[in-house]
Amino acid sequence: MGCAIGSRWSKPVLDRYNRKIYLDQMNTSELEEKVRENDVVFLPVGSLEAHGPFAPLGEDTIIGVSIAERVAYETGVTVAPPIPYGSHPSHHYGIPGTIPVRATLLAEYVAEVVKWLSNAGFKKIFIWNSHGQEYVLPIAKDLAIVEKGVHALILVTSWWAWVQDILRKAGSGEEVAPGVRIEAPFIHADEVETSVVWYLAPDLIDEDKLKREGEWGVYRPLPARWVNTAGNVFTDRPFNWYDVSSLPEFYYYRKGFVGYANLADPVKGRVLVEKVVERVVEFVEWLKRSYPAGRIPRTWIEFEDLYFDKPRSWCEPKG
Repeated sequence: MGCAIGSRWSKPVLDRYNRKIYLDQMNTSELEEKVRENDVVFLPVGSLEAHGPFAPLGEDTIIGVSIAERVAYETGVTVAPPIPYGSHPSHHYGIPGTIPVRATLLAEYVAEVVKWLSNAGFKKIFIWNSHGQEYVLPIAKDLAIVEKGVHALILVTSWWAWVQDILRKAGSGEEVAPGVRIEAPFIHADEVETSVVWYLAPDLIDEDKLKREGEWGVYRPLPARWVNTAGNVFTDRPFNWYDVSSLPEFYYYRKGFVGYANLADPVKGRVLVEKVVERVVEFVEWLKRSYPAGRIPRTWIEFEDLYFDKPRSWCEPKG
């Protein structure tokens, strides 16, 4: 049922070109050869966070890495070791198993990793988010460019951003695939997210507990017509979910999940994951064609160029 201890770390994971996918499994010769041919890297950023009594604490990281690995298999890109601890808004604090990292600290940490990925030769760097911290990671991108002098194309995105059209169908009764419907809007550790992790990591789901305990409802301090849900898929709402101080989960969602996870089904997860992989692969292949290894659009500023009146010499004051 389970994998042998250490299998992820000790056994090479290969793409369809028979090359290693994970950066930490490469030696320096393999790294040098890889970036000469394909200088795209995915840096997954997840979290350690309660996802209910039926799903793993590392669910976000598992989802992000698993999707990145599938993209890497098809395209030959590299996957860097994930950052497993994430930033959290105030209402996530307090639930056992959730380990928040201060937003400014995470942004600085991610920017530092990006800096040295660029130094290793990766010039197209995806900050690949799989946790509700999409408001933090663009700051890391700017820190890398402005403060750390990175010369690279840095792209920040979340897995669900690639299937927003599908997620908007939730609750509409419209099929997202033949015979498949999503019944509730995407929030957290709910029907959508549990379906995805169930498909990707079935051995980590306690199905009995999911069926018995997977319904908690949704509490909102403001009506849904005003506030977007997770994933920000409803673009007509004036507030995104992280723009408004919310009900503390510690008091309202003590089990660590929201909504109706009991509606989850791995078939729904497969529909979402396969579509994400298909669309990201299409984009990566376009990126590789448009900007071959070693070539990128200019994304940085030479600050010396901005100060045309900066003196180049000086003199001592007259006595």
